[in-house]
Amino acid sequence: MNNPYKFDGPACISFSGGRSSGYMLKHILDAYDGTLPEDIQVCFMNTGKEMPETLEFVAAVGERWGVEIHWLEYDLEAEGKTKYVTFATANRDGAPFEAVIRKRSYLPNPVTRFCTTELKVRRSKAHMMNMGYESWDSILGFRADEPRRVAKLKAGINDSHERWESYAPMAEAGVTKEDVVAWWDEQDFDLELPNHGGVTLAGNCDLCFLKGQSTLLRLMKGRPDLSEWWARMESIVVENGGRGKNRGSFRSDRSDYARLQELATMVEDLPLGGDETIPCFCGD
Repeated sequence: MNNPYKFDGPACISFSGGRSSGYMLKHILDAYDGTLPEDIQVCFMNTGKEMPETLEFVAAVGERWGVEIHWLEYDLEAEGKTKYVTFATANRDGAPFEAVIRKRSYLPNPVTRFCTTELKVRRSKAHMMNMGYESWDSILGFRADEPRRVAKLKAGINDSHERWESYAPMAEAGVTKEDVVAWWDEQDFDLELPNHGGVTLAGNCDLCFLKGQSTLLRLMKGRPDLSEWWARMESIVVENGGRGKNRGSFRSDRSDYARLQELATMVEDLPLGGDETIPCFCGD
């Protein structure tokens, strides 16, 4: 039986800084006896809106497992619009994300997710091209219990005009979020963000507009400071005469971030769940 975690390069492993993609990375490393071939690269794309714990986790993974992780950021002035950073120099105030919004003069939304394209997909693409590769496999941390994401992946919907084909070894191996949680429970370190039944609410961008409203309210109640950046992005697009029908909001189907923060302070108890979070590019 073929090992889904062992494949021919060149390939780019997208490490989101979450538990699932961390699980995937370790199993790939184990498949190569701890050392990846030179043509299999690992990339972490920093948007500037990840939680500090995520950055610490990415750094710990690189150090503890002895794997080189390329930290990439969007930078309009850099070659290929891609800046190489480290844990120490990685942006922590949302500047890469803000730069994309200001350049576009409108906000991303669930239909037009240019933040994913500009901040993540094109950054890993730039890195692989910088390494001299003309085509490669994109390795993503999608699990077997994410059937819609896996179906789109297998259909090649997002790769049809690109230099890569995407693969999800965890899905091929039948791995679920319960498997990921159980595995991390046995490790000597972990992502220091709360795990709610296999879901890291604050994973990826802290208050990403793809997260369900109940999830956002729960996060805002515990960390009201997080909403300031998102509310500011909504306001600057309006002030600068931004384009688009819903130019002053990340979502047309719910309140803006300033109002959501008000709601979060008014609610006594916020149960987990109740609405759907839309998955982002790299997975948890």
